[in-house]
Amino acid sequence: MTNDEVWSAVVRWVRAKTGKTTIKSHEGGPAPTGQYVVVNFTGSTELHNRPMDIEYAGTTTITATPVIEMEWRFSVHAYGADPTDILRPVVSAHKLSQVMEPLFPALTVHEISQIRNVPDWINNAWQPRAQMDLIVHGIIRDSVGEVDAIEEYGIEIVRAED
Repeated sequence: MTNDEVWSAVVRWVRAKTGKTTIKSHEGGPAPTGQYVVVNFTGSTELHNRPMDIEYAGTTTITATPVIEMEWRFSVHAYGADPTDILRPVVSAHKLSQVMEPLFPALTVHEISQIRNVPDWINNAWQPRAQMDLIVHGIIRDSVGEVDAIEEYGIEIVRAED
């Protein structure tokens, strides 16, 4: 699962929960009209120092794939009239595992911040804006390619005589 795939899944989930046009930040082109939401990917990190597991595949050529639990962080911004109300359904949806689609089962919403009312002064007028942070957890399996395999291993036990 790439960062872009996770980002796209979060955009679809936020769109499904808010019912508003939802886009990735920096898509280019004109901004949507009316109420809309922008999802900004701010970064990702491993949750643990070591992988959860290492999966091996193959018999003659062995490939190793570390199973790593990851965290992706997003900044979600609402624009238009009543922007804090636009984001409220996201907070409610986070409380119910039954509405995690289309994220679940590959991704789960781990944490959602408070909704912040952050109007902005644009063209000599205040424009309504709201912002919240959204943190998603999931698993990645990026194969690192071929690894050395031990083809035969023997052990010999010798009893020492006194």
